[in-house]
Amino acid sequence: MFGYYVKLRLQSGGRLLKELGIVRSVLLVGLLVLAVAILCKVKTGWMLPVACLLVIGAYHQARKDREFLRRFTDNVSVFFCYEYLLLSLPFAVIAGIRGEWLIALCMPLGICLLPFVPPVRFRITPIRFGFLYAGNMEYLRMFRRMSWLYLIVIGMSALGCLNGNVRVAKVGMLVWGIIQSGAYSYVLDAHLLQKFKSYHILQRELWKANSWNASVLFLPFGMMCLAGGFRAEDVLFFFSCLTSGILYLQSMALFRWVCPVIVGIAVMQLVVCIPLFAWTCFAWVGCLAELTVVGILSYAVWIKWKAIWK
Repeated sequence: MFGYYVKLRLQSGGRLLKELGIVRSVLLVGLLVLAVAILCKVKTGWMLPVACLLVIGAYHQARKDREFLRRFTDNVSVFFCYEYLLLSLPFAVIAGIRGEWLIALCMPLGICLLPFVPPVRFRITPIRFGFLYAGNMEYLRMFRRMSWLYLIVIGMSALGCLNGNVRVAKVGMLVWGIIQSGAYSYVLDAHLLQKFKSYHILQRELWKANSWNASVLFLPFGMMCLAGGFRAEDVLFFFSCLTSGILYLQSMALFRWVCPVIVGIAVMQLVVCIPLFAWTCFAWVGCLAELTVVGILSYAVWIKWKAIWK
């Protein structure tokens, strides 16, 4: 039975590599070789068993085939022991190459206890972001996924300001301005436009949501920039960056209705939106160029989808 299971796993792995393609498969194999080289070169002895425990423990926690395997074997825990011993063999070989024979012998024994540990069930309670505009679900989804990154950027900016370096907060504003555009990097169904009764309502909702969300999340950066002293240069940078961020979001929100292709959205960001956003943050005259882009995209959306609102 275990031999058939190993054969099935190998076939699944081969099918996965085939779906990934040659380039991604080579990259994945290269990362695996790099990880093995790092484990062989690292001097800390406890790193190898910890890495083994984390890898196999994560696999044990994430597996979904327990009920399926119980139909074909009497004791699924012993079945898992065989599999985990096989998976821990490369780590034991690396420990043997490094001359750590005690770790090489004790590691499989510790792994055998893992199948008898019940999986941990996590219950995640969604957090309500009442400070964001509730009508823009795309931005809310982006912030739920990127809130940890926002906190990191805020923390690094705060550390920079505490050390008297306001430029760190400015860089944080630039970074978050680019990250938040990911809210509109998805291609939506055209039928979603029908929930807006008119084109003016669509524009009003987009402007309201983008202005509010960008202002709320840019405000901590602005407070940090002004905490060190009320300088005209910092004030101008904050308002330029805020205005540019709002126009950046508006451009991306409109462009996905003009060109509902992921490649086109990525090209638009890299070629037009990000350079304009960075330029406008340091030269407020760039707002005119961004307003021109927003105007062109607004007209293009109206020409393409005006039949919906007739």
